[in-house]
Amino acid sequence: MRYLVLIGLIIGGLLGYYILWSHLADLVAAQAETWIEGQRRQGREVSYESRRIWGFPYRLSLTLNKAKWSDPRLPLAPRLEADEITAHLQLWQREHVIFDLPGRQSVTWRSEGGAERKASLAADRFRASLVVDGAGNWLRIATDLTKPHLQGPADSAMRGEWIADKLLLHARRAGNVPPDLDLALQVDQGLLPPQAEKPFGRAVQGLRLTGNLRSGFYGTTLEDRLASWRDAGGVIDMSTIALTWGDLVINGTGSLAIDRDFRPLGAMSGSAAGALRVIDALQASGLIDPSNAEAAKRSLLEQEERPNSKGLPLRDIALTAQDGRLSLGAVPLLSLPSVLPGR
Repeated sequence: MRYLVLIGLIIGGLLGYYILWSHLADLVAAQAETWIEGQRRQGREVSYESRRIWGFPYRLSLTLNKAKWSDPRLPLAPRLEADEITAHLQLWQREHVIFDLPGRQSVTWRSEGGAERKASLAADRFRASLVVDGAGNWLRIATDLTKPHLQGPADSAMRGEWIADKLLLHARRAGNVPPDLDLALQVDQGLLPPQAEKPFGRAVQGLRLTGNLRSGFYGTTLEDRLASWRDAGGVIDMSTIALTWGDLVINGTGSLAIDRDFRPLGAMSGSAAGALRVIDALQASGLIDPSNAEAAKRSLLEQEERPNSKGLPLRDIALTAQDGRLSLGAVPLLSLPSVLPGR
């Protein structure tokens, strides 16, 4: 009799757990549909071909096939498409969502001249996570891509295939008034498209950036949004700038904003190895005139050379972006165009 009672309790517990899981699965499906309807009421377009809820008994998983999202009201009217999106939720931690995005994703937008541009992304593994608060406001976003392949628009400076062994991107909401975001980017073993061969080569061995973006973006066009960010004191403070690109190795800190003509405005200080060879490469490419190249090299040679932990000879550097020009110390190097397309 005791065994029968025990078996009955086990069966009852399993049945109760399945009923609970089914109830939560229905809630997740209803919340997804509520979000979609909310997006549509705000003028956005959201659709998918099929939906599947699975994951019993350990988690709740929602898969959407051929999902599409677009907002014709935003600057450039972006449209996102994904072969498949799966969201995983733990039953006891529904504020933390893990996303898997197999297959290919694409983004389509319209340039300032009205032409349609499209970029697509595929990766061996594309996983992302989202943490929200009780009101549904996002707190943290993270993406982790293994061997991503980005195909840029055919008729733009981003054309061709951009490849990396690893790509990590993190964002954390640090404050709401004014808007304040902590950001981090890491790229390992990147390979640029053929048109980026000069002056440093196609292989970017490593890039790591960490910093804080202050102020928000408002308006209906890209120019309006950048102007609102600039006029509200928008700036990106970089606590880590680490780049290894061919002969060039840079480590430092800095800040970046934009000026009244939407050109980069900022400063960076730190140390560099291979800077003399980089200046020669820039001169050979016609990006620096010979007199400025010689002055920049003299400025570098005045700095004491010291080896880092790997034996690379480092020199101190100070770069500034102001009045549409990038300078090394007091020596002008390059002209800096507007960050707005077509300007």
